[in-house]
Amino acid sequence: MDNENTGTPLDKILPLLGKELSLALRLYEQAEMQRKALKEHLNGKAVAEATEAINATLRELAAYEKEKAALLAELGAETLEEAVGRLPYSKEKTRARQQMQRLNSLLQKLKDVGEASHGLLNHAMEYLTFSLNVMTAAAASPAYGTPDAPQQSTTQGRKLLDTSV
Repeated sequence: MDNENTGTPLDKILPLLGKELSLALRLYEQAEMQRKALKEHLNGKAVAEATEAINATLRELAAYEKEKAALLAELGAETLEEAVGRLPYSKEKTRARQQMQRLNSLLQKLKDVGEASHGLLNHAMEYLTFSLNVMTAAAASPAYGTPDAPQQSTTQGRKLLDTSV
């Protein structure tokens, strides 16, 4: 972009919105892959690969946010919506608003996938905790008793990670 300092604000906003939309779409697809890997009974390798891909995209998104903040400071606006709202009607303004609506819709879907993944992780953690307790033959502490009663050890027998041979 040779004439980046010239032109209308929309000439700067539209490419930025396109980049944000592209990054958000990639992040959504990666989050969906991670959710599917989690759903497949914690496919560890696939979860790790998806998480690494998400982290790489998040690093790109952080760089994009710096670029966006610089443009917003230049335009004297707090958000892209505010910056676009100040501009007179044009086809480009309509296109920018449509891109922002697509972006908001995509971000909502991303939020839903994140919440589903969070639920899957919590369920997996509960299952792992239960499994570890079963394998270590952990006894439940008494549910009823006096508060001043001495605490009893909750593990019995061999420990799961016993290193002695």
